[in-house]
Formats: sequence, structure tokens, C-alpha cells
Amino acid sequence: MDHNEALRQFEHLMLKLAEQAREAATELEALVPLLTIDKPRQLAQMQVKAIHKQAKDFRELAGRVKEK
Repeated sequence: MDHNEALRQFEHLMLKLAEQAREAATELEALVPLLTIDKPRQLAQMQVKAIHKQAKDFRELAGRVKEK
């Protein structure tokens, strides 16, 4: 495997992980309104934000790898 192929595979993996994180955040967002107790709802909302950030970070990393 050459360097360029390895970078393409890494980029593909990061984009795949970003999509999985986005899907998980979307599913969790749908569940948040169903939580009736404030603390679990707040924790779920914080988790949603964290997952969205993780997805963004994966996409940014994939973009940086693609530029090189």
C-alpha cells in the first residue's frame, strides 16, 4: 500500500466515523424530549453536543489528511 492509498483509506475511515457520530447524535436528539427528569435530559443534551463536535472533528481531520 502506498502513502496516497493509506491517506485515502484514513480519510474514508474518518468520514465514516463522522457519519456514524452524526447518526448517533440525531438518534439521541430524538430521545431527549422523552426524558422527564431534568438531570438525565441535561446529560443527554451534553452528550448530543459532544457527539456533534466529535463528528465535526472527524470531518476536519479527514479534510486535513486530504489536503496533504
